[in-house]
Amino acid sequence: MHSYVEVTMMTKTIHLDDEDRKLLAETKHKLDEATKLMAELMETFEILSDPEMVKAIHEGQEDIKAGRVKELRTLLKDEAC
Repeated sequence: MHSYVEVTMMTKTIHLDDEDRKLLAETKHKLDEATKLMAELMETFEILSDPEMVKAIHEGQEDIKAGRVKELRTLLKDEAC
């Protein structure tokens, strides 16, 4: 048995069955995911467009390789003392 929902948009009325509602929900979910991905890509682009930020990232990577870092738990433990 199919259930229908009547939706009035402007001056037109459309009928949505279960499959239509499922498709709309899936489409909304995919659009939400695409919007989130686009925001993440824009943030990455902004970071990579900032020479000072890129330099700081490279310096941080070198610090990690050279062992000039501490684990967060160690820092927190040292601060608590």
